[in-house]
Amino acid sequence: MKNTIKWYILILLFTFSVGCDDEFKEINSNPNAVTDIDDEYLFANAVLQSLRGNGNTYAQFPFASQYAHVYTGLSNKMFIDRYYDNFTSAEYRDLYEGIFYGPIRHIQDVIRMTKPGGDRENEVRHAMAQVVAAMNFSRLADAFGSVPYQQGGLGQEGNLYPEFDSVEFIYKDMMNKLKEVISVLQSADAKKGYPGADPFFNNDLDKWSRFANSLRLRLAMRIRLVAPDDANPVIVECLSLPLIEENEQNVRNENQDSDISEFQNPAYNQYGYWKWKMSDFFVETLKNMEDPRLEVFAAANANGEYLGLPNGLSDTELSKQNLELIAVPSDQLVGKASTIYYLTAAEVWLLRAEAALFGLVPGDANELYQTAIRKSLQQWQVSEEAISAYLSDNQYTTLVGSTERQFEQIATQLWIAVLPNAMEGWSTIRRTGYPVLPNRYAPKYDLGVTDGELPTRCKYPSSEVNINQENYLKAIAEQGPDEITTPLWWDVKN
Repeated sequence: MKNTIKWYILILLFTFSVGCDDEFKEINSNPNAVTDIDDEYLFANAVLQSLRGNGNTYAQFPFASQYAHVYTGLSNKMFIDRYYDNFTSAEYRDLYEGIFYGPIRHIQDVIRMTKPGGDRENEVRHAMAQVVAAMNFSRLADAFGSVPYQQGGLGQEGNLYPEFDSVEFIYKDMMNKLKEVISVLQSADAKKGYPGADPFFNNDLDKWSRFANSLRLRLAMRIRLVAPDDANPVIVECLSLPLIEENEQNVRNENQDSDISEFQNPAYNQYGYWKWKMSDFFVETLKNMEDPRLEVFAAANANGEYLGLPNGLSDTELSKQNLELIAVPSDQLVGKASTIYYLTAAEVWLLRAEAALFGLVPGDANELYQTAIRKSLQQWQVSEEAISAYLSDNQYTTLVGSTERQFEQIATQLWIAVLPNAMEGWSTIRRTGYPVLPNRYAPKYDLGVTDGELPTRCKYPSSEVNINQENYLKAIAEQGPDEITTPLWWDVKN
């Protein structure tokens, strides 16, 4: 009960901190008001916002979950699914600013406070904050490409027009910083961490070290095809150190079946408003694989069937669909008490399988692959009997065929296992080219502005274009046009 009250208070602080900027400005001009906030509250808020804030919410839906072909939206959200890009003043802004003005703003304050020579110098807290910063900056870079990184979120220091950094620089710098973080956390005194103010791991620094190393592995695997000389040594280093291996070590935010919105998964209210459907591609893929997670992720229709809605249908084709028969996401994904996952044991085991498959590290790729599937099924409370049956009797749970075919199997399982973190699903498709999405053609499908090709990034919001125009123009001159078809630096396979 004490823990429940504690997190309720922190979540209320989080809600206040992101919703009352005008009030903060007034307070900051009041000489009698409190102007110094303890870094533990900023840290806890940044952690909560990283999974519960508007930035993460918009990253998952309407964007990543539709681009990954897990969901299909209705109403105006279907135009994102149809590959249009005229959302610069709304959805793109909510994703971009939701991350910058929320978790990044707060965690940069923590980094500033706890750095060497800072007002609250603390090597352990500084290291923990660097992990939270990396998880948010990597999400921004994966969505938009070049973003303000070295100067991002530093408005408190007077930097109101930050320069953009390339995806290449961001990734390499994050991997270097995480290496230092891991070294600190492995031998850290927990008393110097955040006891009582750590929503992820309750100040278990072993889990934080595993998180940092697993995130570093994710980043290295993401860039291994474009920069093998940089990525491969990091992959070897990561696999020599403790990683997230068990579901109890997963990076997650647990929620409650409560009428109090602060206790609920934010997806519950969002789904209650938008009522998206399950993608036909996702449903049929799991059906064909006889994957027991289909019943975990989707709710059957009144006839007991699992039917999906094809992504990107034109108005004419959509009008032919009986939407009452289309499966909807289950309470495991959008219920009040559904858990938000950011990085899991299943993802890590699949990345290890990929590394072994391509000879980057020793190991049996098939054994690692099957371990990953088992961890994912256990994560979703599939019975041990069903797990054993699935692993022993299903052709999709054993790596077979050419190296490329096995790579496709691993990538497809990764696309499934990362749910509900659909941003990783979209990134998996862009990075690996798998699973292969169905071709879109007129007039059955609306081809949007990409001629039916999967978007490779989001456009910058108009607010950033207008306010920080000089640096924006420099960024697109280096990265390429501000279009949803401009590939990111690491996107060389799809």
